[in-house]
Amino acid sequence: MQVNPIILPSWLTSQCVFQQGVEHKIEGVAAPSATVTLEIVKDPTDGRKVSKLDTDYGVILSREATTNAKGRFSFTIPPYKASGDAYTFTFKCLSDQTTLTDIRCGDVWVFLGSDFLSIPMKEANATKAPLKRKVMNYLRFYLPSRSGLEDGEEIYSYEEKTHYKNSEWIKVTETAKLAMVSSSAFAFAYRLSDQISYPVGIVDLSYNDSTIINWIAPFAMDRVEALKDVVKSMGLYLDEDAYKNLLKIDEKKKKASELKEEYKETIESGDIDISMQDEIKRLEGQDPDDIKPLDIDFPTSDDSSLNSAKGHKENISFTSASQLDFDMIPEKKDDDKLSRADERKFIKSKYRMSILYRSKLVPLKNLAVRGFCFSPDKGELLFERYDLFLMGLLTTLAEVFEPKEVFDDSLMPSILFVTMHPNDVDFENPYSVLEFNENFTAFTKMLSMPSGIVSMHDMLLPDKTISFILGMRLATIALGTHFSPKMSKSSPEPNDIEIAGNKRIIKFSNLNSGLNAQDATGEITGFAVAGEDRIFYPAHAKSLYGMCVMVWRDDIDEPVSITYGFTPFPHDATLKNGEDLPILPFRFDRDPAYFAPDLSFTHCDSLQFVGKRTPDSDFENLEIYRTFKGKGIISQDTIHKLTGIASLRIRYETDKSLYGFEPCLEYASLFSPIEIYGRTKIQLSVFNPDQKKKKLIVEDFGEAEIRQQLTWQTITLDYSESGPIRLDSLRIYIEDKDRNGEIYIDAINFI
Repeated sequence: MQVNPIILPSWLTSQCVFQQGVEHKIEGVAAPSATVTLEIVKDPTDGRKVSKLDTDYGVILSREATTNAKGRFSFTIPPYKASGDAYTFTFKCLSDQTTLTDIRCGDVWVFLGSDFLSIPMKEANATKAPLKRKVMNYLRFYLPSRSGLEDGEEIYSYEEKTHYKNSEWIKVTETAKLAMVSSSAFAFAYRLSDQISYPVGIVDLSYNDSTIINWIAPFAMDRVEALKDVVKSMGLYLDEDAYKNLLKIDEKKKKASELKEEYKETIESGDIDISMQDEIKRLEGQDPDDIKPLDIDFPTSDDSSLNSAKGHKENISFTSASQLDFDMIPEKKDDDKLSRADERKFIKSKYRMSILYRSKLVPLKNLAVRGFCFSPDKGELLFERYDLFLMGLLTTLAEVFEPKEVFDDSLMPSILFVTMHPNDVDFENPYSVLEFNENFTAFTKMLSMPSGIVSMHDMLLPDKTISFILGMRLATIALGTHFSPKMSKSSPEPNDIEIAGNKRIIKFSNLNSGLNAQDATGEITGFAVAGEDRIFYPAHAKSLYGMCVMVWRDDIDEPVSITYGFTPFPHDATLKNGEDLPILPFRFDRDPAYFAPDLSFTHCDSLQFVGKRTPDSDFENLEIYRTFKGKGIISQDTIHKLTGIASLRIRYETDKSLYGFEPCLEYASLFSPIEIYGRTKIQLSVFNPDQKKKKLIVEDFGEAEIRQQLTWQTITLDYSESGPIRLDSLRIYIEDKDRNGEIYIDAINFI
């Protein structure tokens, strides 16, 4: 007798976690026109004896269904409460039986997207904290192939994959497999389970070489018509014919690559085949390695402050369809080549529509979940109307995952977002990431489903613990969203303001337990204010009772707007709440303005800052000041200071009566020349401890005598050029007839 194996959903395996509190629909395939039975057994994992009269254990469900002519069947199982108890699912059809063991009921989360969410455990370091055995036993991870291509698959098929070939749930004891799990997902699951004390399962779909368009289903494009129009205008919309033409191009590209390797071998052997070289040229049209991904500018509105602030006479054009012309196959009438009518633009996989939906999401259909975590890729800066792409993603997720209808708000799945990291900044359009994150944040406020957003702007230095910290932050807002109203549901944002003279008192949402203790006591950096001229300058900021922040600048009587961390590399925006969630960078309005450049060197509070030496280098701690004439030791003095937390103490040895030092302004992250609008003077506070006759000289500003007295003195010098102050460098000299000396400098200002 022929035996038809019972085929179950890919996600339903031994060791799996299923979502507590909701019904589950289980669809499968078995012998046609046959009876299928399902029996669910629940056993306590603590080994205690259970009475036969206890209906909570033993066989808790027994159902049967009849398959249709194609062998399809369906079961609906009722909601169960989360617990650490073990479930066994047994399916029988005729002589075939499938038994799934060690199943748990808890919360299921889906991780998808790119960037830090996709860093595996083996490439990250956990923060130093002891792990609890009980919590570790609660964790399960489901990890299909990262790329979506499984054994034997070389291309992303246009056909939807209904089942994974090889996938299973992973326990923490399976260390070799666990090493491939997302480190953010692990940290998220551990912190969450540690707080709620029941199982957490993570479906880890994140893939580093992906963008949001890969995850959006074709039906979502059709439902969100405006999105479809945008995708078409970008040349990225792919129906079946267009996609299959792309696969033909892929095949020719692969063939050309293979021929190149073969041709290289013939050259090395001295047996040169000219016809092979011609065939390579004919296949390529141009070198495949020269094919570049789409280069589409970030879409900024016509009235964007970026256009106005930089003084453009015309708005920057962000419609770049013309830039998409990089056909791989040249036009030739040849049987081996695509015809002109079929010829399509080459598109890299990360920009191909729906490929990860077909290969990674479809096999998870009907999986019930608690929520999703999503992180964008740098390539998504290229997409116009990103809000439409997010709508397409949510439409896709709502169709694939359960529950589709929710009558209890507490069971509504949530989506938690991660902002784009400053490392993704485009140096040609440095404010693009900031505007992207602004729009991202604004989108979350329009959703009816629970949502939150976590910023990463404070984690600049390369550190293998970043992905773990991100996972813990996501877990924090997951707890606030679903379990504890006293916890934050998102990174804090401003939600109210009070006026007190020239000071502004800002209140924040999601501050909960207040500001981080360190932030609540020290001077706060990262804020800037603007007057009527719409020119922003660094501002003073101070915590009030650890629950709000007072912001002001002495020379601006009527502030009209405030920003925080609104610079491409916000290294000084470190303000957090008590749960370690950083306050999101913000600006109070989007009116045209000149935003404050990075003037951290003026504070004289630190000798280093976090920045980029070159556009392509990693973030690192960079020296703020250096000696360029004579010899000197530049240090901090936290006691003898005028403002802030420290002053610069400089002990020097002159060269021909001059000692010179300067802030290092050539770093890529400072975007020199630094332009300072609306100011015509420089002001420095100096202290002359050895009371010798000295002179202060500032290049492009002039010179002045330093008085021989034991008090701080303020020296003001006029800028010698017309127009805004423009700094490629800022060379400061101390003229001293004696060979050795000492000087303190603090509070450099432009007025």
